[in-house]
Amino acid sequence: MKSTKPNGRIRRLTFTMLLFMIGICYADLNAAPYHYTQILPGIDRYHAMVTQAAKDPSGMIWLLSGGQLYRYDGVNVVPFSKLYSHGLPFYEVSDFHADPWGHLWINTRNGLAIFDLRSWSFVKEDHYLSDLVGRPVASCFKLDDLFYLADGLGSLWRIDALSKHFLFQFDPNAVYDRRPVGRMLVADNEHVWLAFGDHLYEHDLQTRQTRSVAFPEGLFNRIEDLLPVHGGVLIRIYSKGYYVFDGTSFRYLNRRQFPTNDFTNWNHWSFERDDKIIVFHEDKYMEFSRDTAFRLLNADSHQLDEHILHKRLNGWQEEGDEWLICTDGGLFSVFPTKITFDFINSGSARGMIKQGNTYYFGGYGYLDALPSGGELRPYTSEPENNYYDFLKLSNDTVCIALEGDFLCYLVGGKVVPAPLHVPGNSNERFSGMAYCVVQQVADTLLVGTYNGIWKYARSSGNVYPLVCPKNGFFSRGMRVQSISYVGAGITFTTDEGYFNWRNNQFRKVYPADEAKLNIYSHTQFGDSVYLATKGRGLVVIDRMGHHARSVGAKEGLASNTVYQMMWVDSTLFLGTHEGLSMMNGNHLYNYYHTDGLPFEEFNHQAIYHDRATGELFMGGIGGYIRFHPAQLLRSTHEYIDAPLIAGTSLGMKSNRYVDAYAGKMLQDTIQLPSDAVWFSLNFARPNHYRQMYRMLFKIAPLMDAYQELPASSQINLSGMSAGNYYVSVKVQAVNDRTVEKEHTWVIHKAPAFTETLTFYMLLILIVGGTTGFILYERGRKIKGENRLRRRISRDLHDEVGGLLTGISMQTDLLRLKDDRARIESVDSIGSYSREAIQMMDDIIWTVDSRNNQQGSLSDRMKYLAGQLLEPMDIAVTFEVDQQEDRKIPQSVRQNLYLIYKEAIHNICKHARADSVYVKLHHSGAEIALVIRDNGQQGQQSRVKPPRGRSGHGKRNMQMRAEQIGGVYKAGHTATGYEVSVIVFLYTGRRWMNPLKYLIS
Repeated sequence: MKSTKPNGRIRRLTFTMLLFMIGICYADLNAAPYHYTQILPGIDRYHAMVTQAAKDPSGMIWLLSGGQLYRYDGVNVVPFSKLYSHGLPFYEVSDFHADPWGHLWINTRNGLAIFDLRSWSFVKEDHYLSDLVGRPVASCFKLDDLFYLADGLGSLWRIDALSKHFLFQFDPNAVYDRRPVGRMLVADNEHVWLAFGDHLYEHDLQTRQTRSVAFPEGLFNRIEDLLPVHGGVLIRIYSKGYYVFDGTSFRYLNRRQFPTNDFTNWNHWSFERDDKIIVFHEDKYMEFSRDTAFRLLNADSHQLDEHILHKRLNGWQEEGDEWLICTDGGLFSVFPTKITFDFINSGSARGMIKQGNTYYFGGYGYLDALPSGGELRPYTSEPENNYYDFLKLSNDTVCIALEGDFLCYLVGGKVVPAPLHVPGNSNERFSGMAYCVVQQVADTLLVGTYNGIWKYARSSGNVYPLVCPKNGFFSRGMRVQSISYVGAGITFTTDEGYFNWRNNQFRKVYPADEAKLNIYSHTQFGDSVYLATKGRGLVVIDRMGHHARSVGAKEGLASNTVYQMMWVDSTLFLGTHEGLSMMNGNHLYNYYHTDGLPFEEFNHQAIYHDRATGELFMGGIGGYIRFHPAQLLRSTHEYIDAPLIAGTSLGMKSNRYVDAYAGKMLQDTIQLPSDAVWFSLNFARPNHYRQMYRMLFKIAPLMDAYQELPASSQINLSGMSAGNYYVSVKVQAVNDRTVEKEHTWVIHKAPAFTETLTFYMLLILIVGGTTGFILYERGRKIKGENRLRRRISRDLHDEVGGLLTGISMQTDLLRLKDDRARIESVDSIGSYSREAIQMMDDIIWTVDSRNNQQGSLSDRMKYLAGQLLEPMDIAVTFEVDQQEDRKIPQSVRQNLYLIYKEAIHNICKHARADSVYVKLHHSGAEIALVIRDNGQQGQQSRVKPPRGRSGHGKRNMQMRAEQIGGVYKAGHTATGYEVSVIVFLYTGRRWMNPLKYLIS
């Protein structure tokens, strides 16, 4: 048949066969106790090179790329120039280091700059490190809680948390033309070693003695790294290997484990760990004794791929139990694995079986065979195919489901085609794509295919669809992915759901509705059925199909897609799309690439339990892993970092936007100004690349329960009122949610003036005062209206009543008089009647607020003058403003009119004038009224009242003017007599309250 494997896979297998034929070992197991992961692919998608990296005490990773310094908080890469907003004192960074106490030692073209992460400032005067600032740097080395510095002036310093100590002097003027990838300065608890200028300097920390030894000729120029060992120092030489200095001489270490003399930094790397020297050389992993003997202790292969060892290494830095590897392809971390899985590199895997003492692995292409104690090899004597599922029929016979050619047999290590006869009378479309196979009876197999379940008779090779009398070919059109036959019942899963056929009755069990769900596998344990689904994780139902619960990523499963599962004792092992999960009782455990898995994506049917050895095999896209199940159930140390703020962002009403990274802004209590509109907290995810954990948050009093922190690791607060907000962040281990760390920050927003107690007190006073004033004005208005009513009634009683009484008396006298007297009485009655009508009209006009315009007052004045002065042949001249729509307060209008009326009456009665001048001027701030006549009689005649009544006119006019806050003047002029009134509306003399007139 035609190969279904990609061309690259075929070429790799062909090359592997050639290697096998010429006797070169093919590595099948990887038991190296170190693993790696990529931290960053680069600074951004266009800049992949990382020159140097280090961790600060909080777990933040600092990077050097392109001469610029960056910080990686587990979420974002931020340049140092943005983190430190005051302007950097340098333009280019040569190299840098981080010490254990929160200092960044930054070597620049202008010398050393030291940045204190705790105060978020550069070290200046009055600091114990200030005299080192500005010096050139030769090399640095960090060891536990100590830091060593070799400066360019020839001094080597040991630095601790509060002080520095001078150790020895070296020659700074020696030739130093190259910077190696590794270290030129190293130390342990006994010695400090420095390689500089063709000399190796040794300082004894106990005796404080220093000595220097010249390197053999040409050796110094090829140094790549120093490694401190017991009794001396190990020296790795470019392209040659290892030398050792044992305190007396240099000695070359020729080891047969290094078949080549290529020790360049793109295929070789070594470091010290406890009492061992760990060496990665080409594809080999080795452990040597950490002493001058350099004895081989262990050898194996490793999984560090070409991005680390087959490309240029720019530098490596030890950080705790891991190493940060800087390459042209990004930043990597190498660290000890939690679980050492045996890795069988068989390529993308499917089912497997053990026959005799040999394991056979399925997948695309040839079968792979692994004899016990032997090496993995492709089984090229058998044809290529997709060997999908394996069913053991006997000790020497295995049936294999093929994705394409239906079935075959593996008999005694030989693949035998299975006979196949499809009856011509079958109306169903036969599919040779088989995915699972089970035995129904001795001679009959049930095969799940791309088009339903087919029965296969082993003796005859006949194949026919599995049908029932009622439903016919009930699995038609379904891709059958797992089958279980128990007694007379069949259960199976397809890309549409989980089904059951029993007693010739077919039904869909789950999902119970018309929904379709891709279910890869199923198994029964106790009274429950477990379904491995695509999208819903692990679904648990009872035998009747009632849904009990779903276990997905939200509940702690590695992924919502489960391809394979198997019970071992009381533990369910699940191979998912994103890792290996185990369910033991109510506990879930997950293992990922960072825990030692060579791959995270598992495959359907690729799971096998070898009961003889107790080993469990689980396969995926990279091959198979094998392990003892109890090994994964042992509790491992769970370490998580405390929650850490990486930065804050603040937006204010003035449209200002402020980023803050300084330590003082990241304290437990964060103060926000009163004009803050929104506030963002960015949280770091240190070490997330090598240890899986969950982050949850809660904001009191806005939230009652914890929620998952979004992938951006950002919490946003907007529309905040004044007060305290309590932001709690919890970091929780994935495999053990009892292991957690929690921290709470207090966010205090200062109140704006409108949110202070002073504002509310002032508001209460204003509202109370305004309300009181309104009530006062309302009461005053009511009192004024009562006074107005009394005045109207008094005026009606005094004025109109008197006139009506006169009319009544004249009527009574009319009966007693002669004709001439009657005529005079009638005239008097008419005069009294007109005067009463005029009086009534005046009273009505004065109390009507609709007449509070200047135009209404002037019209009334003209009307009165026409009624009184024109019959007496007195000429009247008016000077009135054009703006007649100006408002006049009602009391002012009433009193001005009455003053005017009194003055006109006085002119009619006493002045003997023939012309009158009237002026009414409204400037907005004041109103001026002037009445002037040209009467010729003397002052005495003006003052003397008419017979029978007292003269109160002038006094009444003055009193009315004072009532409205006006200035009244009256007196003789050169041409007559003048009365003037000036009323001030908005000055100190008269304050008019607009609210008063609004109320009225």
